[in-house]
Amino acid sequence: MPTLNNGTFTYEIGAVDLARGLRPSKRSPRNTKFLTKCEGAVGLDNVLQVIDDLDVSRIDTAVITDGFPYPQIFVYTNVIIVCGAEDIYEYITGALVFQLNVAAGIAWSAVDFYDYIYMSNGKVAVRRRATDGLWEIAADLPIASGIVNFNGQVMIGAPNVEWT
Repeated sequence: MPTLNNGTFTYEIGAVDLARGLRPSKRSPRNTKFLTKCEGAVGLDNVLQVIDDLDVSRIDTAVITDGFPYPQIFVYTNVIIVCGAEDIYEYITGALVFQLNVAAGIAWSAVDFYDYIYMSNGKVAVRRRATDGLWEIAADLPIASGIVNFNGQVMIGAPNVEWT
């Protein structure tokens, strides 16, 4: 494979090699002709195929009329949550079920621990109780601008700093 003076080169990958898709393990030896990164496509039936777009009718979010960045959709282990600026819905058996109305803040951040959810929008903190699945404003939890689960430890950004 010749390299040109400007540092560029050309390497052709055959269709058969592309269709093999992603490597089965990161420990695969070099030059086994698998992809290490593939965005927007997968190797299926020995053909590299584009992943189908989500059908807009799968989750009808017409009840959320807030502008960008809403609706926000969180797909967790046991729960799918759809949020507007002020409203929180759960996706249950094909429909959005209203759960809670709160004060508007910034975009939602959330973490899940199976049936327990902790969320904040920089204005309020809310939780979904694991015992009965009820949603409530959590005055005993700090509000946050960002929430992440780092190996089972909840880390939050800007604790108790109110954003609007």
